[in-house]
Amino acid sequence: MLAVILSTGQSELLRDRVLQLLEDVGLKVESDELQTLLLRRGWTTRPSGRISVPRGLIAEMVDMQRPSQPQDVLDQELHLRCGVDFAHHVVWNKRQDELRRRHRDGVLISAFDCGPSTYYDYDRGELRPVDTEVFVRMMKFAQTTPEIGYISTWYRQDVPQEVERIASLVLALRYTDKVDGIEAIDPAVIKYLAAISEILTGRSGDCSCLAGSECMTSPLVLERRSAEDILERRRYAVHRYHVASMPTLGAAVPCSVAGGLLMTAAEILGGMAVCFAVDPESDLSGRAIAIGMDMRTASSTPSAPEATSVNLAVKELFDAWWGGHLWVEVFFSPFAKRPGLQAVYENFAGQWRYSKLVDNSDIPYPGMGTLNSGGTGSPVQFMLDLEIIKSQFALPGSAVLDEDQLPFAEICETVAARGDFLASEHTARHCRELWHSRLFRTDSPFHGLWRGDEKSILDDCQWRWQENLRHFQAPSRAEDTTRALEGVLARAKREFGISWSERPL
Repeated sequence: MLAVILSTGQSELLRDRVLQLLEDVGLKVESDELQTLLLRRGWTTRPSGRISVPRGLIAEMVDMQRPSQPQDVLDQELHLRCGVDFAHHVVWNKRQDELRRRHRDGVLISAFDCGPSTYYDYDRGELRPVDTEVFVRMMKFAQTTPEIGYISTWYRQDVPQEVERIASLVLALRYTDKVDGIEAIDPAVIKYLAAISEILTGRSGDCSCLAGSECMTSPLVLERRSAEDILERRRYAVHRYHVASMPTLGAAVPCSVAGGLLMTAAEILGGMAVCFAVDPESDLSGRAIAIGMDMRTASSTPSAPEATSVNLAVKELFDAWWGGHLWVEVFFSPFAKRPGLQAVYENFAGQWRYSKLVDNSDIPYPGMGTLNSGGTGSPVQFMLDLEIIKSQFALPGSAVLDEDQLPFAEICETVAARGDFLASEHTARHCRELWHSRLFRTDSPFHGLWRGDEKSILDDCQWRWQENLRHFQAPSRAEDTTRALEGVLARAKREFGISWSERPL
């Protein structure tokens, strides 16, 4: 990635300030057990109760990260075309070459980011909580849409939350083979997600179904759930930690780009240092997801242009000084609450900013059907986003100059006869190769035909995704695998004292 935000002097200054902030002010760690482990590793307590992050340990962590930094650079190229969660799924299953081959054959993207908890009901024009009916329809939609390569499990609201993540993954696997890693939410379910990983892959110690992250909370706080998540991963030998920070400029961190990137970098580096201290041989990565404040409404929005600069500047610092492994989305999610033009604008604006700052014009439109800062999923928006992406991938490359594409004798004959190329044999052979969109049409909106307005496009998107469902076929899965998955869910229900059963649809 081209470093364009920070000069060398600015980068060095910020590096030193981040290290000073972590050492002199330190982290607030909301776990006595984790604090004890850190103090045993040589960390010290500040008078404020925060824990100072030793520079020597950060240097050790960087030495551990450097050898795998070149591979991480290659892996991060994948997410520019398919999304971070899909890319992680591929990397964790060592399928990078397969994904690159599939990308050469056409569009293959992630749907709905890391999994919404609300659904935009287009017919009713309103949000609704995700329930089992919506959940199943979205899994079927993913399975029947060939351009979707990966979907996260949506968060169901009609299932006991103690077992929702486990139950939702098991249910999703009945309807699609495009689902995998999910957030644990409650660290107590980590061991069950690890067990499901082993069942699905047949690999002992596999944990590819366990995605998610240790989330830093501004200012410089490792909150209790994330601390327990780290301890639980360590306890069950899940040697993978992904530390994310999602600060709001002007609220949780300073409103300036410089102040925001200082805090964001310190939070992620501090969180990664904690994970390294308790599990030195682990797979470590970070993620910067800064968001801005809309001062008209006091809403936090990923659409703020300053957030893109913060995210990429933090990445520059990690690439230069701390061994890389810092992931940044092309664009996190639209803030728009309903499908349509606003969401398209926000996606395009986010993609343009990212492309400009990294000097890469080959990054496609990043829409994947999410709304409401990622909390809402809309298959209507997904079909709209997909059509835009497909139109980008249809851009011709270099011209082919063989006899079939350049029938020189036929061209001369047609020109000499003042003929019409529309009626030529060459046009008959190749007319269907010319790209056209069935959604963004070019015909005139005469009365009774296509209206050409936003609603007509969204209505078409609504029809398209529902039409896909008509072709659903469940993926095949061995009966012993299905029984083993149900067994994991049964064990979790016994542990948590849950008598609930999945209702049939």
